[in-house]
Amino acid sequence: MGTRGPLIPGLREYDAPRRKRAPAIWVWTIAGAIAVAVLVLVGGIAAGIGPLRAFGVVETPLTPVSWRAGEQPNTLQVAVALPEAGLCTGDDVLVRTIERPTVLEVTAIRAAPRGSADCAGIGIAGDRTWVDVRLGAPLNGRSVIRMPDRTPLLEESAAPAGG
Repeated sequence: MGTRGPLIPGLREYDAPRRKRAPAIWVWTIAGAIAVAVLVLVGGIAAGIGPLRAFGVVETPLTPVSWRAGEQPNTLQVAVALPEAGLCTGDDVLVRTIERPTVLEVTAIRAAPRGSADCAGIGIAGDRTWVDVRLGAPLNGRSVIRMPDRTPLLEESAAPAGG
């Protein structure tokens, strides 16, 4: 005597034989996903590339020394003193600003890839580099100060032609 209806009344989906996928497909899929995640992580930390670049960058504080007006009303340039060892080829000098109603607070950093501390530095101690800064609003008489010591920065005359 065979039964002609479903094994469990009302649940026809369990009557058909299940299709099994080969376990090798799941193993290769999971291994591939893990390999991609490891490559992205290692690339970010060790080489300073990809979406995790910030993990592979070392930030060193620098000293802003003066400022001058930029070509546009909402831009200015900040002079940053170079470190004693100079800058490496892959280094970036960044100026971060906090805009307040009466004051503009600036900080400067050197962003360098990990492992670049042993490079031959470019520049001489005491030299400086100018960094362009885009403001949210024109300066309009606000004073520019260096953080964290809150020292006012001196304004220099406009850039000479060609420099």
